[in-house]
Amino acid sequence: MRTKSFLLRAALLGLCLFMAVPEMALSAQKAAAAAPAPSGRVNLEFGQGSFILSTSGGKGVLTYRGRRYPFKIGSVGFGGIGVSKVIASGEVYDLHRVEDFAGAYGQARAGYALGSGKGVQWLQNTNGVVMKLRTVTKGVSLNLGADGLVVELK
Repeated sequence: MRTKSFLLRAALLGLCLFMAVPEMALSAQKAAAAAPAPSGRVNLEFGQGSFILSTSGGKGVLTYRGRRYPFKIGSVGFGGIGVSKVIASGEVYDLHRVEDFAGAYGQARAGYALGSGKGVQWLQNTNGVVMKLRTVTKGVSLNLGADGLVVELK
């Protein structure tokens, strides 16, 4: 039941964020460029499947002020076809309280994976927290679309 609720929230946020994603991605890049140093680091893994609509789920760890905070991540979006596994790591900017890390993030995506691919993603949540992720994708996929991601601290 909790999983259904989590995915339903991700789907609703994905629909709401669909129109705002390009603006949020640009805003995330600008915010990170203006930030003097990262606030923390993240490592995460998630699986993604898509056939016009896309869905993903996974887990990660936020390292913030010397402590590790596990979290889960889920998303629902539009665009693409295929199945892939994504491993990502990167920096977190503008995080002032660990509670602000959780929430809805917008993501625009374009690319492909045929066996293995690499990329960079900028994400920003409704609390102004920005993640810059370097990704490694394994699988077969073709992507062009947008997602609403939900991060929930465990």
